[in-house]
Amino acid sequence: MSIFLQVISLFTKIPIPKRIRFDAERMRKGVRFFPLAGLVVGLIQAAVAVLAMRFFSREVAVALSMAFGIHLTGGLHLDGLADTMDGILSARRREEMLLIMKDSRIGTHGVLALILSLLLKFLFLLEVENSLLIPILVVLPVVGKTSMAVMLWGSRYAREDGLGNLFIGKTMPRDSIYAGTAGTVLLYILTGLYGVSALLLVFLMMWLFRRHLEKLLGGLTGDTLGAMNEMAELLFLPLILLLPQGGRLL
Repeated sequence: MSIFLQVISLFTKIPIPKRIRFDAERMRKGVRFFPLAGLVVGLIQAAVAVLAMRFFSREVAVALSMAFGIHLTGGLHLDGLADTMDGILSARRREEMLLIMKDSRIGTHGVLALILSLLLKFLFLLEVENSLLIPILVVLPVVGKTSMAVMLWGSRYAREDGLGNLFIGKTMPRDSIYAGTAGTVLLYILTGLYGVSALLLVFLMMWLFRRHLEKLLGGLTGDTLGAMNEMAELLFLPLILLLPQGGRLL
């Protein structure tokens, strides 16, 4: 339980008891709890949407849910997305890309990545039918965290320091397998076979993205994990919308 609470503390602003102290060695096993941490975030986001829809339109409720999710996580993964895009789209050498990603300032590519990702996520969520909206809001963070956990399997670190050093290159295969299994089960319970199919396709696309990052940067960083989280959530939405239509066409 203490490892799970440490993972919650890492990914969110939810306070944990002071008696639970951070332990880097034990934290490496926390990868298996990534999907559950995502579930906590998703349930809170969905609760905000349910409450907001009692007073406002569906559009406002979705926007408020997204905004509260960003507040709850401190924009941690969005920061990683912006830094990653600033780096890998800079057309510089590997060492310079890593320096750009470490810079606290944000560049044009980072700003555009944030605007487009948030806008597209909002628009895709508006396309989700009413009966599925709340389950989708719940599972989105699960998809992101599960994708991160699975991509940590066999990963290597692109630099020697940073937050990602807790997990990258140190994650045991069994922990990624536990996380992948837990995430898949949660997706099946909440969104059925279409949700599981969309998750598996997201895994494939994240694996291709990881291969690309390894060629560019020589490995992964904490920022690239955050980027994977955001990209996985964003890619899941059109897939879960399109897969049922494809089934009807067949």
